[in-house]
Amino acid sequence: MNDKTIKADTIATRNENVLFSEVADGISLMDIESGKYFHFESTGARIWLKLDPGRRISDLCESLQEEFEVEPEQCRADTIEFVSELYGLGLVEVA
Repeated sequence: MNDKTIKADTIATRNENVLFSEVADGISLMDIESGKYFHFESTGARIWLKLDPGRRISDLCESLQEEFEVEPEQCRADTIEFVSELYGLGLVEVA
C-alpha cells in the first residue's frame, strides 16, 4: 500500500473491488480481495456514498457541510482523517 498523504485537493474514489450495501444504521462493505467486512454508521456512510469518481475532498466537504452542521475546518480535518483510514484499509483509491 502506498503512503500517499490525503489533502483537500486529493481525489478519492471507492475501490471497485469493494461491495457495499446500505443498511438501517449505516452502510456495510466487503472487500472482495481480502474478504474483510466493514461497517460505517451515519457520517461515515454519507462520506462513502459521496465518494464519486473525480470528486475532490474539498468538494466532498462542501456537500457534507450542507447536510451536517459542521465548521469548514472541522469538516475538512475529519473527512481527511476518515478518507485516510479508508485508503489505509485499501477501500479507496486516491489521485
